[in-house]
Amino acid sequence: MERICFAVLAHEKRRILKDMLANIRYFCPNSSIVLYNGGSNPQLCRNLGYPVCPYSKKMQWGNLAQFMLDIMKWLDDTGYQYDYLINLDSDALFARKGFESFIISQMKDADYMAVRARVYGDKWYPGREMKRRWSKWQPLLKTEQFLGCFNVGQVFSKDLVKKILSSDDIDKIQKNIIENGTFALEEILYVTLAHTLGVKIKSYPEDVAGFIRSRHYFTLFEVSRYIKSNAPCYLLHPVRRDMNDNVRRYIRRLMSGYSKNSRRHLTV
Repeated sequence: MERICFAVLAHEKRRILKDMLANIRYFCPNSSIVLYNGGSNPQLCRNLGYPVCPYSKKMQWGNLAQFMLDIMKWLDDTGYQYDYLINLDSDALFARKGFESFIISQMKDADYMAVRARVYGDKWYPGREMKRRWSKWQPLLKTEQFLGCFNVGQVFSKDLVKKILSSDDIDKIQKNIIENGTFALEEILYVTLAHTLGVKIKSYPEDVAGFIRSRHYFTLFEVSRYIKSNAPCYLLHPVRRDMNDNVRRYIRRLMSGYSKNSRRHLTV
């Protein structure tokens, strides 16, 4: 069976991070997890039982591109075993089993997959910001038109990771992330690199992609309805980083064996 590795970007709230790790273990039991401490507390990820990227540094919202490049380099340096690498933010949670088999099936004919991976129009804010600095990026990305996607849940085959790291311009790209970073560069850089490197790119199927959104936080009404209707709500984003959030409580109840249709235990 192909091996999936989740790279979790943590910022704060150790208890929330532990909740997320338990969630991944339950819903994706055959996958491995590595952590990246993007916050200001050096103790955040320690002694949780998972490897922590030694290249971790503080990340700022809207400027997360360095995170995945650091993860890729670290896993390559250490010979970490995986077939597919997937990035997750700490406000994501799984709600249904089956994501592992879904990924393996989808990636049989692709090396990269993301939510809504495509060429965007002028209404897309990260794209407008990239156009301001495209003259700095175009010589490195070697394409006339960049692509975009939603950051959470980007999937990279190990072959693609190796191609990225062995790219002739990878050092210049890393320098450019620092010197010419744009808002949500992580939603442009990697999907465009995949395109430049000539690998097969695909988008998540819409029925799954609909549960991975930029806003608004999922509500208990939504999630309980999706579970009841057997919707493919494998991965949810965003979920409030609050242990008393009703969605988090509901999912923990599912993990504990409560009826997936029950709401009577969920009052705050």
